[in-house]
Formats: sequence, structure tokens, C-alpha cells
Amino acid sequence: MRKVVLLLTGWMFLFNLTLTAQQHGNKPPAGNAGNIYGKLLDAQTGKPVEYASVALLRPDSSVLTGMLSKPNGDFNFENLALGKYILKINFIGYEVFYKPAQLNAKSTTLDAGNIKLRPNVKSLAAVNVVGEKPAFTMAIDKRVFNVEKNLASIGGTATDVLKQVPSVSVDIDGNVSVRNGAPTIFVDGRPTTLTLDQIPADAIANIEVVTNPSAKYDAEGMSGILNIVLKKNKKAGVNGQLSGGVSSLGSTNTGIDFNLRQDKFNFFINYGTRNRKSPMTSRLSRKNILSDTTNYIDQLQDGDFYRNFQNGRIGVDWFMDNRNTLTISQGITGGNFNRYNDQTQNEFDIHRELVRYGTGINNSKNGFRNYSTQLGYKHTFAREGEELTADLTYNRATGDNSSEYSLQYYNLKGDTINSPVKPQYRYGNGEGKTTYLTGQVDYVRPFSDKSKIEMGLRTNIRKFDNFTNTYGQNYPSGTFTIDSALSNSYHYQEQINAGYVSYSGAQGNFGYQAGLRAEQSNYSGETRFGDKASYKINYPISLFPSVFLSQKFKGDHELQLNYSRRIRRPWFRDLLPTIEYSGQNASRGNPDLRPEFTNSFELSYLKDIAHKHNVLVSLYYRNTDNAITDFYVDTTLNLNGQTQRVLLSYPINASTRNSFGAEFTVRSQLTKDWDLTANVNLAQTKISAANQENNFSNSGFTWFGKLNSNTKLPWNLTLQITGEYESRQILPQGERKPQYSIDAGIKKDMLKNKALSISLTLNDIFNSDRNLSYTSTAFSETENYRKRLTRELRLNATWRFGKMDYNLFKRKNNRSGKDNNNEMGGVDKGE
Repeated sequence: MRKVVLLLTGWMFLFNLTLTAQQHGNKPPAGNAGNIYGKLLDAQTGKPVEYASVALLRPDSSVLTGMLSKPNGDFNFENLALGKYILKINFIGYEVFYKPAQLNAKSTTLDAGNIKLRPNVKSLAAVNVVGEKPAFTMAIDKRVFNVEKNLASIGGTATDVLKQVPSVSVDIDGNVSVRNGAPTIFVDGRPTTLTLDQIPADAIANIEVVTNPSAKYDAEGMSGILNIVLKKNKKAGVNGQLSGGVSSLGSTNTGIDFNLRQDKFNFFINYGTRNRKSPMTSRLSRKNILSDTTNYIDQLQDGDFYRNFQNGRIGVDWFMDNRNTLTISQGITGGNFNRYNDQTQNEFDIHRELVRYGTGINNSKNGFRNYSTQLGYKHTFAREGEELTADLTYNRATGDNSSEYSLQYYNLKGDTINSPVKPQYRYGNGEGKTTYLTGQVDYVRPFSDKSKIEMGLRTNIRKFDNFTNTYGQNYPSGTFTIDSALSNSYHYQEQINAGYVSYSGAQGNFGYQAGLRAEQSNYSGETRFGDKASYKINYPISLFPSVFLSQKFKGDHELQLNYSRRIRRPWFRDLLPTIEYSGQNASRGNPDLRPEFTNSFELSYLKDIAHKHNVLVSLYYRNTDNAITDFYVDTTLNLNGQTQRVLLSYPINASTRNSFGAEFTVRSQLTKDWDLTANVNLAQTKISAANQENNFSNSGFTWFGKLNSNTKLPWNLTLQITGEYESRQILPQGERKPQYSIDAGIKKDMLKNKALSISLTLNDIFNSDRNLSYTSTAFSETENYRKRLTRELRLNATWRFGKMDYNLFKRKNNRSGKDNNNEMGGVDKGE
């Protein structure tokens, strides 16, 4: 692997030297320099075409240089040697344009004039252009959700955003699933130490959903990849936006997004704050089936969940020349997530008669700091489509936590009792540190317009250190001693190395892609408290092939069949052997847990109807070996000298999990002002644990549906309604009841160019979003209900400013002042 990295790095420097030599070789002698300039316009609207690719070719059609057109459509090439050239203009949605150009001693300056680009009907059909960027776009291999178009997530977090994305389900605890399976979640294509609730929605540009990724992508994730793409403005000049909002629950949010781009530099910075409050309640009811009797326990908790954090990001793009770009950015996130709960515990006899009750608190505080540094490099070659990219991402997170738990029992008269159950009081504190380093190199080499090879290397290194000390009060002495059952000190480290190669080609309307990814992973963990233990797992190189076959038909429809092999590796908390206890529930990790492997098949059909309606139908099948699932068992714990009967959960490797289903996605432009996106997923799942002592299994049918409606109303108003329904979900030892929610929002655009937007949204209109599940074991039956007050009215305002070119890095231009009318600080009239 080291040799390949050195080889690719050598190629990069070799081509840089070649490029430099070519540029020096084309430098005209003094007094023989010429200029070519012009302006690009849309042939139908007459408006400027910005960021179109303008290439200057030699007479033999080799590329001399190129640039992107400016926001007002202008382009110019300076210091050119006298001679003949060819202008080539290329932009998505337009026909490719060629124009000959010649510079000589009599005419060293050539005005190519206003070049009118004509829309390409076939190209427009492929990219589904509908006048502006839609809220949701579909392709045969990827779907993209435009966060800016979504009203319900304004002022929220990434969790709120994902709840709006078709195909994606998010429960009340923030657990994300796609097609009833856990996907891998990336930020800007890389792993992160941030949680979804730590990423503000206003910092997200779009969400990419890849249900069956090729070998180019990480093999991690049973249900594919969700990539959260953060905003990074690259518009020319000075521009940005200010935002702020409040909610009916007392939540507030503010944000600023600023961008400066001029010549070779693009500087961007954004900063936001979030302060959210969510009242919450939970109820756990359990029937204990003992050897000689049966009793019942009800545990109730009511309180508030506070989230207070701030997020900032700063960076710069350096366009060293037309072929080399260097990017560096730094992100900082910090805040506190605190939970405060009052609890009541009722104990009943076999006849459901109350025997005694207890009251107390269950509070926790968590503080965090996260630092994310990214360094990226991109080199494009003279051959169109050939490029080399390299990037390094470093995440560092620190956190601290504290907890307080108490429970005092009373008899039916309200008198305190200390037997047979003793009063409980505990407090704890701890801290942790995580580092995550990711390095990647990718190379793309096209052989023709229809064939190319892609290859790359990647390494991930993560280290995690954590300790928690929990102290319990002894009864009746009142002294505090450390509780070894609830305390821990843990070190974890993993390294995943990967390499891939992929080739794609086409014969007429038939396309194919074949790829192979190899991944090697090493894990080690060590407990440094109590009974010290350690483990080290070195997984050999695993191969992950992928095959994609596609056939395009006349009439804008396409059929694709694909296969890929996936893996889900245990997370460090899955391996952590220490116990987490809350009330009557406890959980721990399993150091013996192994990765699960999935063979994923998908048949997809995409149909475009009159460029207004898109239909995507997917049939899929997943077969998983060593399936990771939660297992529940009745056990007793000794906490501060007291024996407590609890329901303990921990992850295990079941034998198999088989899922097959169908997903239907329809995006329809019903009228010029109304578009609708509907998504329905139907699935049958069966999980079997014949390798376990209890030999349990479960199966069932589930379905999930989501509807997004966007309507443009008079007076620059936009109305959006989103609803979702999730049926009963199958659990290995039980089920989760159906759930649904509906969101609505309206936005008013004001001022010139819609610079000011005011939005009013109501999330979870019927306050129906909750989690209700049932679990059964040989000795207990448990009902678990959890609910946050998710109905929230949010008022937000956003003001967009700028797109002015102050030309802070202006270089001397040989053109006349009349040709520089947008380079002296005026507002760009071409927008």
C-alpha cells in the first residue's frame, strides 16, 4: 500500500512539472502578446451564463488553457502567443459551442462577442432541469435532497433534516435507517466524530442517498451511505447570509454565512448557535415471571432535554492555476446536552395491587468540543475528465459528563421504607477523548467518452479513551464508595485500510461498471478499571466486489441491475464490556462481537415522463451473515451491595438476516407551481439466531411511506407539507409499534432578488412522534414508551446579501475600461 501511495504521489508531481513546463513553453515573447475575450448568454432568456467551461484549444484540438465564465458571463484569456486558436464552450444543459479565433500583429485583441448558448434538449432531459434546483433529484444510482428547499428543518439539526429525506427513517432517539437497515453516515464524504444533533441544519447544503454503493465507496453500512454535504459558497465576489429564529418551546438559533471569492482565492466562514429545549417523558412497564410468583413494575420519568451548542467553520480555496486547487478548512463545535428527569417507580403484586412506590431523580450532563481539520488537493489534467485528488481529514473530540441518580421508597401511607428495598443515591463524573484521522487519494483516467478507470487508497485511524467514576451511597452509614459495576476506564483503537479499482464502459445504450474494493481492519481494546481485560482483533483483507449493469431505452427510461458486498463492523460501544444502568434497564457491549457481511442485490427502473414526472422503482434483496442484533436477557446486578433484577441488553451475532422488498419513488411536477414527491418502501424481514442457546427467530412484513409537497403561492409565498408513516417494525424478541408525523411550513420571499425570507413552520402537527416497543424473554414481558414534545412552532428569518465584486486581488488588465464595467465594485447586473 505504501508503494502505491508513493507511486500516485509521484504521478502528481510529475504532471505538475509537465504542466509548468508547458506553460513556460507557451509564454509569448515580449511585444507579441494578445488577448481574447467575450461574453456568454442564454439564447432563450438572454441572461448571462456563469461558471461555464471555456477552453482555448490549439489548432490540433489539444487544450492550451481554460477558465470558468464569470457571474456576468464574461471570460478572457491574456498574454497569448499570436496564432490560431479554437474556443470550446461546454456547460450542462447547453449544446457544445466551437468558434475559431486568430491573433496577429495587426490584431492582438479579439472580441469574440456575445456568444449565445442554445439549450440541449437531450441534456436537459438527463439532468431534469425544471427552471430551478428542485428539492429532490433522482438518478439511477443516487438521490440528492436539497436542504435549502426544505422548510421544516430550518433552525434545527441534521436529525431534523434526515426526517424529511425520502427513503430515510429517523426514530425519536435519532437512530437512522434506510430500507430497514443501518446506513453509514458521512460528512463531506468522510467519517466524523460529530453526532447528528451536533450538526446545524443551516450548515447543510444537501443529503446524498446511495442505497447500493459501488467499490469506490466505503464497504461499511448494510443499507448504503448517507452523505451530509456541508455548505461551502463559491460564488464570485462578496456574499453571504444572516439568519435567526425562535420557537414555541423557547428554542433559539442564529447564524452567519460569509463568502469572498476573487481571482485565485475563495474564502468562506460560517458560524451558528443553537439553544433547544425538548420536554420528554418515558414509561417502562414490566411483568416479571418468577419461579414462585409474578409481579409488576412501572417506572415513569418526566423532564427536559436541553441542547445548547455553537458551530463554526472557516476555510479557503486557493486556485493555484487552471489545473491545481488547494483547500483547507477548520471546523469547531462545542456545547452541552443535558437531561433532567424526575422519576417514580411503582411496584405491584400478582393481582396488580400497589405494594410500594419510590420517587427520585435521574439527571445527566454532557459537554463536548469537536475540532475538524480538512486539507484537500485537486489536479486536473489536459485530458478532459482526468483528475487526481488527495485529502486529509483530522477530527478531535473531547467531552465530559456527570450524572445523579436517586430513588427513595414509600409505603402506601407515604412513610419512607428502607426494607426490603433500600434507598439509592449515586453520582458520577467522567471524560473522554476521540481522534479520527482519514487520508485518501483518488485517480480518474478516462479512455473515451464512455469508458474510464477509477482507483484509490484510503486509511482510517480512530482512537478513543474514556473513563467514568460512579459513587454510590452505602446504607445506613451514608458513606460513598466507588461502584465498580457502573464505573469504567477504557481505551479503544481501530485502523481500516482500503484500496479500490473500478472500470466503467458502454456499448451503445448498454453501460457497465465492475469494481473491487479490498479492506483490512484492526481493533484493540483495553479496560483499565476493576477486572482488567484486553482484546486485539486483526481481520484479514476482505474483498468487496460490485457490478452495475444498465440499459437505456428510447423514451427516457433506464434499467439497472447491481450487486455489492457490504460490511458492518462493531462500533466501539458495541465492544465495550462495561455496564450502563438506568432504572430497570441495563446494557453492555460484547467484546466477542464479529462483523456482519451482506450481499446486496438491486434492480432499478427510472422513467422520465415529459421532463415533469420521474418514477423510480427498485426491487432489492439483502442476505446477511453474522447479523448484529440486540439480545435481551433477565439478570441481576449488584449495585452498592444491593441486588437488582434488570433486563440486560447486549449485541450478539445472529445466524442470518434476510430482507427483500420494493421501493417506489415518484417526483411529479403536477403544475408549474406544485411538485410532489412520494416514497413508499415495502419489505419482508426474517432474522434467525439458530447459533444462540435460545435459538430464537422472528419475521414480519413492514412498510414505510413519506410524502413531500411544495407549492408556490401568489405574493412570493411557498407552502410545504411533509408527512411520514412507519408500520410495525420487527425486533428479534418483539416489535415496535407504528408511528407517524406531519410537518408544515410556509415561507415568504421579500425584497429585491428575494434577499429576505421569513418562514413559519410547525413540526409534528399532531404531536404523534413517539417510540413504543414490546420485548419478551423467558422470564419477563416489557413495554417501553418514550416521547419528546416534538410539536414545535418555529419562526425564522434569512437575509442574503452581496454578489458584489470588489476585486480585492485585482491584477492589471489590458482591456479598456468599458470592458471592465463589473470590476470596479458595482453590483453584478447579470444575476
